[in-house]
Amino acid sequence: MTDLALFLFTTLIDFVLLLLVIRVFSSRWVSEYNQINKTIGLMTNRLISPIGKSSDPQKLAILSIILALMIEFFSGLILFRMNCIKGPDVFDLFSLSLLSILDLVLTIFFFSIILHAIFTWLIPNQHSALSDFIRQLVVPVLNPIRRRLPVPAGLDFSPFIAIVLIQSVSILISQNLTSKILLDGIVCANFRHLV
Repeated sequence: MTDLALFLFTTLIDFVLLLLVIRVFSSRWVSEYNQINKTIGLMTNRLISPIGKSSDPQKLAILSIILALMIEFFSGLILFRMNCIKGPDVFDLFSLSLLSILDLVLTIFFFSIILHAIFTWLIPNQHSALSDFIRQLVVPVLNPIRRRLPVPAGLDFSPFIAIVLIQSVSILISQNLTSKILLDGIVCANFRHLV
């Protein structure tokens, strides 16, 4: 597979996974009237409909997770088969897919919390579809931290604490689990494109 074809394939897969994972959380926490939430719903409905139809947000979230795992698993299978002499077995590939989705969730919340902090500091009282979407997406993550933290002089340190926690978990996933446990014994010609 050429570098351009590999780039286009992985970009398409990453974009679809991003939409599906964001939908899992936005369907539960973001207002159904938000334009960005509506757009994500419309873009992912066609993807989810072959594996099941429902109007229940919880069932749609489960279907989105299942589809995201299937896409990550089969795209990983294709990439490993094309680029590796000895690839992971099915269980390891499923574990890698699960960890990859978890890492995507952490990345989404990492950047969403940073954007939320920027919006609240620079333009605190202005509302747009994007700022409302991000606020509604991250507030359920930040509220448990806010309840346990004192608020000295009106400063909210919950975004900072959340980012530190997210990065800590992300480092644990990337360094310890994937590299030492799951990728042992894999021989690939172009491994940097796969991980």
